[in-house]
Amino acid sequence: MIKKLPTGISRGVEFWDLKQFRADCYEVARTIHAKVLEVREGGQYRNYYLCRMQLREYHNCSSMNVTILLNNHMLAFSSTEDIQFVFFNVPLLQAAFEALGYEVLSKEYLETDPTEEHIADLSAEELKDYRYWAPNQIGQIIFNNWD
Repeated sequence: MIKKLPTGISRGVEFWDLKQFRADCYEVARTIHAKVLEVREGGQYRNYYLCRMQLREYHNCSSMNVTILLNNHMLAFSSTEDIQFVFFNVPLLQAAFEALGYEVLSKEYLETDPTEEHIADLSAEELKDYRYWAPNQIGQIIFNNWD
């Protein structure tokens, strides 16, 4: 079953409250013994919030930094905060954020090539942006810096 992207997702029109996202990031960090490095709002062109978190002693590493991306209620994890995100799954973080009501998107879904069925519910403006920017992954539609 193909998960359609909701109207407005590429524009970030339904941002969650930044204060709530920040509080949730700190709550997750306390729960899993991690450290929040920073939380940032969308900005002029970014359609998502961003939290950088340091996981301590994760999978035989002394520590690992994770960039947590939030658009609407959808979360993703990346190893970079560059425009070309490198998505990955972090089960520990996924469970903690899902317990707070977030939808955590999988690496596999985010790296999927978008189809007409995926974008069927996007608005006319979003479809115009989609055709102009020509993203090759679902994740590039959900988390973007389009102007």
